Amino acid sequence: MSLENWLGLVGLLVVVIARGTLAAAKAAFTSVRRGRLWQLAEGGVPNANHAAQLAEEASRLLGTLYLGSAILTVLASALAILTLFSPLTNALTDSGLPGGWAAGLSLFLIVIGVACLLLIAGQLVPEAIAAARAEHWALRLSWIVRVAQTALWPLVRLMVWLSNQLASPFGGVPFKGTSLISEEEIKTLVDAGEEEGVIEEEEREMIYSIFAFGDTLAREVMVPRIDIVALDVNTPLPEAADRVIEAGHSRIPVYEGSIDNIVGLLYAKDLLAYLRNGHDDLSLRQILRPAYFVPETKKVDDLLREMQQHRIHMAIVVDEYGGTAGLVTVEDILEEIVGEIQDEYDEEEPVFEQVGEGEYIIDARMDLDDVNELLGTELSTESGETLGGLIYCTLGKVPEPGDRLEVDGLEIEVLTVKGRRIGKVRGRLEKRDSDETV
Repeated sequence: MSLENWLGLVGLLVVVIARGTLAAAKAAFTSVRRGRLWQLAEGGVPNANHAAQLAEEASRLLGTLYLGSAILTVLASALAILTLFSPLTNALTDSGLPGGWAAGLSLFLIVIGVACLLLIAGQLVPEAIAAARAEHWALRLSWIVRVAQTALWPLVRLMVWLSNQLASPFGGVPFKGTSLISEEEIKTLVDAGEEEGVIEEEEREMIYSIFAFGDTLAREVMVPRIDIVALDVNTPLPEAADRVIEAGHSRIPVYEGSIDNIVGLLYAKDLLAYLRNGHDDLSLRQILRPAYFVPETKKVDDLLREMQQHRIHMAIVVDEYGGTAGLVTVEDILEEIVGEIQDEYDEEEPVFEQVGEGEYIIDARMDLDDVNELLGTELSTESGETLGGLIYCTLGKVPEPGDRLEVDGLEIEVLTVKGRRIGKVRGRLEKRDSDETV
Protein backbone atom coordinates (compact mmCIF):
# COMPACT_ATOMS: atom_id res chain seq x y z
CA MET A 1 0.00 0.00 0.00
CA SER A 2 1.06 3.60 -0.57
CA LEU A 3 1.95 6.13 2.11
CA GLU A 4 -1.50 7.67 1.73
CA ASN A 5 -3.10 4.35 2.55
CA TRP A 6 -0.97 3.95 5.68
CA LEU A 7 -1.83 7.47 6.79
CA GLY A 8 -5.48 6.68 6.20
CA LEU A 9 -5.23 3.59 8.43
CA VAL A 10 -3.55 5.65 11.15
CA GLY A 11 -6.34 8.21 10.86
CA LEU A 12 -8.94 5.42 11.10
CA LEU A 13 -7.25 4.10 14.24
CA VAL A 14 -7.29 7.58 15.79
CA VAL A 15 -11.00 7.98 15.00
CA VAL A 16 -11.83 4.58 16.54
CA ILE A 17 -9.88 5.51 19.69
CA ALA A 18 -11.70 8.85 19.85
CA ARG A 19 -15.07 7.17 19.52
CA GLY A 20 -14.11 4.64 22.17
CA THR A 21 -13.15 7.52 24.44
CA LEU A 22 -16.61 9.08 24.07
CA ALA A 23 -18.24 5.69 24.69
CA ALA A 24 -16.13 5.26 27.82
CA ALA A 25 -17.08 8.76 28.98
CA LYS A 26 -20.78 8.00 28.52
CA ALA A 27 -20.49 4.74 30.48
CA ALA A 28 -18.50 6.44 33.24
CA PHE A 29 -20.82 9.40 33.69
CA THR A 30 -23.98 7.27 33.57
CA SER A 31 -22.58 4.92 36.22
CA VAL A 32 -20.89 7.31 38.64
CA ARG A 33 -22.78 8.85 41.57
CA ARG A 34 -23.03 12.63 41.29
CA GLY A 35 -22.98 13.03 45.06
CA ARG A 36 -19.64 11.23 45.17
CA LEU A 37 -18.18 13.57 42.53
CA TRP A 38 -19.19 16.61 44.58
CA GLN A 39 -17.58 15.05 47.66
CA LEU A 40 -14.34 14.60 45.72
CA ALA A 41 -14.57 18.18 44.47
CA GLU A 42 -14.93 19.47 48.02
CA GLY A 43 -11.85 17.42 48.93
CA GLY A 44 -9.81 19.14 46.23
CA VAL A 45 -9.41 16.10 43.94
CA PRO A 46 -8.20 17.24 40.49
CA ASN A 47 -10.89 17.35 37.76
CA ALA A 48 -13.60 16.41 40.27
CA ASN A 49 -15.29 19.80 40.04
CA HIS A 50 -15.41 19.65 36.23
CA ALA A 51 -16.72 16.07 36.34
CA ALA A 52 -19.44 16.99 38.85
CA GLN A 53 -20.57 19.94 36.72
CA LEU A 54 -20.73 17.75 33.63
CA ALA A 55 -22.81 15.14 35.46
CA GLU A 56 -25.30 17.79 36.57
CA GLU A 57 -25.93 18.91 32.96
CA ALA A 58 -27.32 15.63 31.64
CA SER A 59 -28.92 16.95 28.44
CA ARG A 60 -25.84 18.90 27.38
CA LEU A 61 -23.49 16.04 28.25
CA LEU A 62 -25.45 13.31 26.49
CA GLY A 63 -26.21 15.51 23.49
CA THR A 64 -22.50 16.14 23.04
CA LEU A 65 -21.60 12.47 23.37
CA TYR A 66 -24.35 11.35 20.96
CA LEU A 67 -23.41 13.90 18.30
CA GLY A 68 -19.68 13.30 18.72
CA SER A 69 -20.15 9.55 18.36
CA ALA A 70 -22.28 10.02 15.24
CA ILE A 71 -19.69 12.30 13.61
CA LEU A 72 -16.85 9.91 14.41
CA THR A 73 -18.83 6.94 13.07
CA VAL A 74 -19.37 8.66 9.72
CA LEU A 75 -15.75 9.80 9.64
CA ALA A 76 -14.49 6.28 10.33
CA SER A 77 -16.61 4.88 7.51
CA ALA A 78 -15.39 7.56 5.09
CA LEU A 79 -11.72 7.00 5.98
CA ALA A 80 -12.07 3.25 5.64
CA ILE A 81 -13.64 3.52 2.19
CA LEU A 82 -11.12 6.10 0.94
CA THR A 83 -8.20 4.08 2.28
CA LEU A 84 -9.16 0.49 1.58
CA PHE A 85 -11.62 0.51 -1.32
CA SER A 86 -9.12 0.77 -4.18
CA PRO A 87 -6.50 -1.68 -2.82
CA LEU A 88 -9.14 -4.24 -1.88
CA THR A 89 -10.96 -3.91 -5.22
CA ASN A 90 -7.70 -4.32 -7.14
CA ALA A 91 -6.80 -7.39 -5.10
CA LEU A 92 -10.18 -9.00 -5.78
CA THR A 93 -9.96 -8.12 -9.49
CA ASP A 94 -6.50 -9.65 -9.72
CA SER A 95 -7.90 -12.83 -8.18
CA GLY A 96 -10.25 -13.17 -11.16
CA LEU A 97 -13.42 -11.55 -9.81
CA PRO A 98 -15.25 -9.30 -12.33
CA GLY A 99 -14.78 -5.56 -11.73
CA GLY A 100 -18.38 -4.82 -10.70
CA TRP A 101 -18.52 -7.75 -8.31
CA ALA A 102 -15.11 -6.85 -6.90
CA ALA A 103 -16.19 -3.28 -6.16
CA GLY A 104 -19.45 -4.37 -4.53
CA LEU A 105 -17.76 -7.03 -2.42
CA SER A 106 -15.06 -4.57 -1.36
CA LEU A 107 -17.63 -2.06 -0.18
CA PHE A 108 -19.57 -4.76 1.69
CA LEU A 109 -16.45 -6.06 3.45
CA ILE A 110 -15.34 -2.56 4.42
CA VAL A 111 -18.76 -1.66 5.86
CA ILE A 112 -18.96 -4.90 7.86
CA GLY A 113 -15.38 -4.55 9.04
CA VAL A 114 -15.83 -0.94 10.17
CA ALA A 115 -19.11 -1.80 11.93
CA CYS A 116 -17.46 -4.64 13.87
CA LEU A 117 -14.42 -2.50 14.67
CA LEU A 118 -16.53 0.38 15.97
CA LEU A 119 -18.84 -1.90 17.93
CA ILE A 120 -16.04 -3.81 19.65
CA ALA A 121 -13.14 -1.36 19.94
CA GLY A 122 -15.19 1.81 19.75
CA GLN A 123 -18.02 0.93 22.13
CA LEU A 124 -18.32 -2.39 23.97
CA VAL A 125 -14.75 -2.71 25.27
CA PRO A 126 -14.40 0.95 26.35
CA GLU A 127 -17.83 0.89 28.01
CA ALA A 128 -16.99 -2.27 29.96
CA ILE A 129 -13.66 -0.83 31.13
CA ALA A 130 -15.15 2.54 32.13
CA ALA A 131 -18.20 1.08 33.88
CA ALA A 132 -15.96 -1.08 36.07
CA ARG A 133 -14.16 2.02 37.42
CA ALA A 134 -16.69 4.74 36.70
CA GLU A 135 -15.38 7.25 39.23
CA HIS A 136 -11.78 6.94 38.01
CA TRP A 137 -12.64 7.34 34.34
CA ALA A 138 -15.14 10.15 34.90
CA LEU A 139 -12.35 12.18 36.48
CA ARG A 140 -9.76 11.33 33.82
CA LEU A 141 -12.04 11.93 30.84
CA SER A 142 -13.79 15.05 32.12
CA TRP A 143 -11.44 17.47 30.36
CA ILE A 144 -11.87 15.66 27.03
CA VAL A 145 -15.64 15.82 27.37
CA ARG A 146 -15.43 19.50 28.29
CA VAL A 147 -13.42 20.25 25.12
CA ALA A 148 -15.89 18.29 22.96
CA GLN A 149 -18.79 20.02 24.67
CA THR A 150 -17.37 23.47 23.96
CA ALA A 151 -16.69 22.63 20.31
CA LEU A 152 -19.98 20.90 19.57
CA TRP A 153 -22.52 22.68 21.79
CA PRO A 154 -23.84 25.14 19.15
CA LEU A 155 -24.42 22.23 16.76
CA VAL A 156 -25.88 20.11 19.57
CA ARG A 157 -28.43 22.83 20.36
CA LEU A 158 -29.41 23.03 16.70
CA MET A 159 -29.79 19.26 16.39
CA VAL A 160 -31.83 19.00 19.60
CA TRP A 161 -34.14 21.81 18.47
CA LEU A 162 -34.58 20.28 15.03
CA SER A 163 -35.27 16.78 16.38
CA ASN A 164 -37.83 18.16 18.83
CA GLN A 165 -39.62 20.00 16.02
CA LEU A 166 -39.76 16.87 13.88
CA ALA A 167 -40.92 14.63 16.74
CA SER A 168 -43.51 17.03 18.17
CA PRO A 169 -46.27 16.39 15.54
CA PHE A 170 -46.06 12.67 16.32
CA GLY A 171 -46.35 13.12 20.07
CA GLY A 172 -42.62 12.85 20.72
CA VAL A 173 -41.24 13.91 24.09
CA PRO A 174 -38.71 16.79 23.90
CA PHE A 175 -35.14 15.64 24.46
CA LYS A 176 -33.91 16.71 27.86
CA GLY A 177 -31.31 14.05 28.39
CA THR A 178 -31.81 10.90 30.42
CA SER A 179 -31.12 10.40 34.08
CA LEU A 180 -27.52 9.57 34.87
CA ILE A 181 -28.73 7.17 37.55
CA SER A 182 -31.13 4.43 36.50
CA GLU A 183 -33.98 2.98 38.51
CA GLU A 184 -32.18 -0.35 38.81
CA GLU A 185 -29.06 1.36 40.15
CA ILE A 186 -31.09 3.11 42.83
CA LYS A 187 -32.73 -0.20 43.77
CA THR A 188 -29.28 -1.79 44.02
CA LEU A 189 -28.16 0.97 46.38
CA VAL A 190 -31.32 0.53 48.46
CA ASP A 191 -30.80 -3.24 48.69
CA ALA A 192 -27.19 -2.69 49.73
CA GLY A 193 -28.33 -0.17 52.34
CA GLU A 194 -30.79 -2.68 53.77
CA GLU A 195 -28.13 -5.40 53.97
CA GLU A 196 -25.83 -3.02 55.85
CA GLY A 197 -28.59 -1.98 58.23
CA VAL A 198 -28.72 1.63 57.03
CA ILE A 199 -32.21 1.23 55.54
CA GLU A 200 -35.08 -0.60 57.24
CA GLU A 201 -37.11 -3.23 55.38
CA GLU A 202 -40.21 -1.02 55.54
CA GLU A 203 -38.25 1.87 54.01
CA ARG A 204 -36.99 -0.36 51.20
CA GLU A 205 -40.53 -1.54 50.45
CA MET A 206 -41.73 2.06 50.39
CA ILE A 207 -39.01 3.09 47.93
CA TYR A 208 -39.84 0.13 45.68
CA SER A 209 -43.53 1.12 45.86
CA ILE A 210 -42.68 4.63 44.68
CA PHE A 211 -41.01 3.22 41.56
CA ALA A 212 -44.10 1.09 40.82
CA PHE A 213 -46.40 4.02 41.59
CA GLY A 214 -46.15 5.58 38.12
CA ASP A 215 -47.25 2.34 36.44
CA THR A 216 -50.26 1.72 38.69
CA LEU A 217 -53.74 2.36 37.25
CA ALA A 218 -56.84 3.64 39.02
CA ARG A 219 -58.64 0.33 38.57
CA GLU A 220 -55.87 -1.41 40.53
CA VAL A 221 -56.40 0.68 43.68
CA MET A 222 -60.11 1.54 43.51
CA VAL A 223 -62.86 0.28 45.75
CA PRO A 224 -64.78 -1.98 43.31
CA ARG A 225 -68.35 -1.19 42.37
CA ILE A 226 -69.75 -4.04 44.44
CA ASP A 227 -68.22 -2.59 47.63
CA ILE A 228 -69.41 0.99 47.12
CA VAL A 229 -71.74 2.36 49.78
CA ALA A 230 -74.06 4.72 47.89
CA LEU A 231 -77.39 6.48 48.41
CA ASP A 232 -80.36 7.03 46.16
CA VAL A 233 -80.94 10.72 45.49
CA ASN A 234 -84.50 10.41 46.88
CA THR A 235 -83.31 9.23 50.30
CA PRO A 236 -84.61 11.52 53.12
CA LEU A 237 -81.92 13.37 55.06
CA PRO A 238 -82.55 11.58 58.40
CA GLU A 239 -82.26 8.20 56.69
CA ALA A 240 -79.14 9.38 54.88
CA ALA A 241 -77.66 10.36 58.25
CA ASP A 242 -78.31 6.84 59.56
CA ARG A 243 -76.52 5.36 56.55
CA VAL A 244 -73.56 7.70 57.01
CA ILE A 245 -73.25 6.71 60.67
CA GLU A 246 -73.57 3.02 59.81
CA ALA A 247 -70.96 3.18 57.04
CA GLY A 248 -68.54 5.44 58.89
CA HIS A 249 -67.61 7.30 55.69
CA SER A 250 -67.18 11.06 55.42
CA ARG A 251 -68.20 11.09 51.74
CA ILE A 252 -70.81 8.92 50.03
CA PRO A 253 -71.73 8.82 46.31
CA VAL A 254 -75.35 9.59 45.46
CA TYR A 255 -77.01 8.10 42.39
CA GLU A 256 -80.26 8.54 40.49
CA GLY A 257 -81.88 5.40 39.13
CA SER A 258 -78.78 3.20 39.26
CA ILE A 259 -75.25 3.43 40.55
CA ASP A 260 -74.09 3.97 36.97
CA ASN A 261 -75.69 7.42 37.15
CA ILE A 262 -73.91 9.14 40.04
CA VAL A 263 -75.15 12.71 40.41
CA GLY A 264 -72.91 13.93 43.21
CA LEU A 265 -71.25 13.31 46.55
CA LEU A 266 -72.77 13.68 49.99
CA TYR A 267 -70.37 15.12 52.56
CA ALA A 268 -71.13 14.05 56.13
CA LYS A 269 -70.21 17.48 57.49
CA ASP A 270 -72.70 19.17 55.12
CA LEU A 271 -75.44 16.73 56.10
CA LEU A 272 -74.86 17.26 59.83
CA ALA A 273 -74.85 21.03 59.42
CA TYR A 274 -78.24 21.03 57.67
CA LEU A 275 -79.76 18.61 60.18
CA ARG A 276 -78.49 20.66 63.13
CA ASN A 277 -80.12 23.76 61.67
CA GLY A 278 -83.45 21.96 61.27
CA HIS A 279 -83.38 21.64 57.48
CA ASP A 280 -84.26 17.96 57.40
CA ASP A 281 -87.02 18.71 54.89
CA LEU A 282 -84.49 19.50 52.16
CA SER A 283 -83.91 16.99 49.39
CA LEU A 284 -80.61 15.19 49.19
CA ARG A 285 -79.98 16.67 45.75
CA GLN A 286 -79.91 20.20 47.20
CA ILE A 287 -76.88 19.55 49.42
CA LEU A 288 -74.76 17.46 47.07
CA ARG A 289 -71.33 18.43 45.87
CA PRO A 290 -70.12 17.67 42.32
CA ALA A 291 -68.49 14.30 41.74
CA TYR A 292 -65.12 14.02 40.02
CA PHE A 293 -64.91 11.29 37.36
CA VAL A 294 -61.79 9.57 36.04
CA PRO A 295 -61.25 6.65 33.63
CA GLU A 296 -60.14 3.35 35.11
CA THR A 297 -56.95 3.51 33.02
CA LYS A 298 -55.83 6.73 34.72
CA LYS A 299 -52.37 6.43 36.26
CA VAL A 300 -52.51 7.04 39.98
CA ASP A 301 -49.56 9.45 40.06
CA ASP A 302 -51.39 11.74 37.63
CA LEU A 303 -54.64 11.21 39.54
CA LEU A 304 -53.05 12.14 42.87
CA ARG A 305 -51.66 15.32 41.32
CA GLU A 306 -55.10 16.25 39.96
CA MET A 307 -56.79 15.55 43.27
CA GLN A 308 -54.28 17.78 45.02
CA GLN A 309 -54.80 20.56 42.49
CA HIS A 310 -58.60 20.39 42.70
CA ARG A 311 -58.58 19.76 46.47
CA ILE A 312 -60.78 16.70 46.27
CA HIS A 313 -60.52 13.49 48.26
CA MET A 314 -62.69 11.10 46.24
CA ALA A 315 -63.06 10.33 42.55
CA ILE A 316 -65.54 8.08 40.77
CA VAL A 317 -63.85 5.59 38.44
CA VAL A 318 -65.71 4.86 35.20
CA ASP A 319 -65.16 2.05 32.70
CA GLU A 320 -64.90 2.29 28.92
CA TYR A 321 -68.70 2.35 28.60
CA GLY A 322 -69.16 5.20 31.07
CA GLY A 323 -70.53 2.97 33.81
CA THR A 324 -69.33 3.14 37.39
CA ALA A 325 -66.41 0.77 37.94
CA GLY A 326 -65.54 1.89 41.45
CA LEU A 327 -64.26 4.81 43.46
CA VAL A 328 -60.84 5.88 44.63
CA THR A 329 -59.78 8.11 47.51
CA VAL A 330 -56.54 9.85 48.37
CA GLU A 331 -56.10 7.25 51.10
CA ASP A 332 -56.35 4.42 48.56
CA ILE A 333 -53.60 6.02 46.50
CA LEU A 334 -51.29 6.72 49.44
CA GLU A 335 -51.69 3.13 50.61
CA GLU A 336 -49.85 2.07 47.45
CA ILE A 337 -46.76 3.70 48.95
CA VAL A 338 -47.07 3.40 52.73
CA GLY A 339 -49.19 0.25 52.97
CA GLU A 340 -52.60 -0.26 54.55
CA ILE A 341 -53.91 2.64 56.65
CA GLN A 342 -56.33 1.38 59.29
CA ASP A 343 -58.83 3.73 60.89
CA GLU A 344 -61.43 3.19 63.61
CA TYR A 345 -64.03 1.99 61.08
CA ASP A 346 -61.85 -0.55 59.27
CA GLU A 347 -62.31 -4.20 60.11
CA GLU A 348 -58.83 -5.61 60.59
CA GLU A 349 -59.54 -8.91 58.90
CA PRO A 350 -56.36 -10.47 57.47
CA VAL A 351 -56.30 -10.91 53.70
CA PHE A 352 -53.56 -13.53 53.96
CA GLU A 353 -53.03 -16.05 56.73
CA GLN A 354 -50.80 -19.11 56.90
CA VAL A 355 -52.59 -22.02 58.55
CA GLY A 356 -50.10 -24.80 57.92
CA GLU A 357 -47.02 -25.78 56.00
CA GLY A 358 -47.60 -24.55 52.46
CA GLU A 359 -51.27 -23.87 53.26
CA TYR A 360 -52.90 -20.43 53.36
CA ILE A 361 -56.29 -18.77 53.76
CA ILE A 362 -56.45 -15.93 51.25
CA ASP A 363 -58.99 -13.19 50.56
CA ALA A 364 -60.05 -13.51 46.92
CA ARG A 365 -59.72 -9.73 46.53
CA MET A 366 -55.96 -9.96 46.98
CA ASP A 367 -53.93 -8.73 44.00
CA LEU A 368 -52.24 -11.48 42.03
CA ASP A 369 -48.95 -9.58 42.14
CA ASP A 370 -49.07 -9.71 45.94
CA VAL A 371 -49.99 -13.40 45.89
CA ASN A 372 -47.05 -14.14 43.60
CA GLU A 373 -44.68 -12.17 45.80
CA LEU A 374 -45.78 -13.90 48.99
CA LEU A 375 -46.00 -17.45 47.63
CA GLY A 376 -43.29 -17.38 44.99
CA THR A 377 -45.78 -18.38 42.29
CA GLU A 378 -46.13 -17.02 38.76
CA LEU A 379 -49.90 -16.67 38.43
CA SER A 380 -50.78 -14.87 35.21
CA THR A 381 -52.48 -11.47 35.50
CA GLU A 382 -53.87 -11.62 31.96
CA SER A 383 -57.23 -13.00 33.09
CA GLY A 384 -57.67 -10.62 36.02
CA GLU A 385 -55.86 -8.57 38.61
CA THR A 386 -57.13 -10.40 41.69
CA LEU A 387 -57.18 -13.99 42.85
CA GLY A 388 -60.97 -13.99 42.51
CA GLY A 389 -60.70 -12.88 38.88
CA LEU A 390 -58.29 -15.71 38.16
CA ILE A 391 -60.68 -18.24 39.73
CA TYR A 392 -63.64 -16.95 37.70
CA CYS A 393 -61.66 -17.12 34.46
CA THR A 394 -60.30 -20.60 35.16
CA LEU A 395 -63.59 -22.17 36.28
CA GLY A 396 -65.68 -20.47 33.62
CA LYS A 397 -68.71 -20.27 35.92
CA VAL A 398 -69.92 -18.65 39.11
CA PRO A 399 -67.88 -20.37 41.84
CA GLU A 400 -69.46 -22.29 44.68
CA PRO A 401 -67.99 -23.28 48.06
CA GLY A 402 -65.96 -26.45 47.61
CA ASP A 403 -64.92 -25.76 44.00
CA ARG A 404 -61.29 -26.71 43.41
CA LEU A 405 -58.71 -25.85 40.78
CA GLU A 406 -54.95 -26.00 40.32
CA VAL A 407 -52.92 -23.17 38.77
CA ASP A 408 -49.12 -22.99 38.55
CA GLY A 409 -48.56 -25.44 41.38
CA LEU A 410 -51.11 -23.75 43.64
CA GLU A 411 -54.15 -25.82 44.63
CA ILE A 412 -57.09 -23.50 45.27
CA GLU A 413 -60.31 -24.36 47.11
CA VAL A 414 -63.18 -21.87 47.30
CA LEU A 415 -64.30 -21.58 50.93
CA THR A 416 -66.94 -18.84 50.98
CA VAL A 417 -69.10 -17.13 48.38
CA LYS A 418 -71.48 -14.24 49.03
CA GLY A 419 -73.89 -13.75 46.16
CA ARG A 420 -71.63 -14.03 43.14
CA ARG A 421 -68.57 -12.79 44.97
CA ILE A 422 -65.81 -15.06 46.22
CA GLY A 423 -64.83 -14.45 49.84
CA LYS A 424 -62.08 -16.65 51.21
CA VAL A 425 -60.12 -19.39 49.47
CA ARG A 426 -57.66 -21.98 50.68
CA GLY A 427 -54.36 -22.18 48.81
CA ARG A 428 -52.00 -25.13 49.04
CA LEU A 429 -48.57 -25.12 47.47
CA GLU A 430 -47.08 -28.27 46.05
CA LYS A 431 -44.35 -29.59 48.32
CA ARG A 432 -41.57 -28.83 45.86
CA ASP A 433 -42.48 -25.13 46.12
CA SER A 434 -43.20 -24.94 49.83
CA ASP A 435 -39.58 -24.33 50.77
CA GLU A 436 -39.46 -21.28 48.56
CA THR A 437 -42.39 -19.46 50.15
CA VAL A 438 -41.96 -16.61 52.55
